[in-house]
Amino acid sequence: MPKSRAYDDELILYLQDSQRAIAYLNGALEEEDPEFLLLALQNVARAKGKTVDFGFGNRVNESGELALQWHELVKMLNELGLGLAVKDTSQAA
Repeated sequence: MPKSRAYDDELILYLQDSQRAIAYLNGALEEEDPEFLLLALQNVARAKGKTVDFGFGNRVNESGELALQWHELVKMLNELGLGLAVKDTSQAA
């Protein structure tokens, strides 16, 4: 029986494709969970061979919520060669 690869290894291989990485990050954005988005960004960075630590522990505010400044998000995306786009959600089901 062939050995199976760990989930993380498979995910990183999957995210090496730019279109898949973009779809993955868009899915993470739709979850509206900053911690999940940061984890997704970290996974895409790993897939691109970048060693980035977005410092989850340093991003918790007084209320215990994960805080991410707009400029930090833009910088992270730029480092990955990505950017943000706007879409019409008025027709969403």
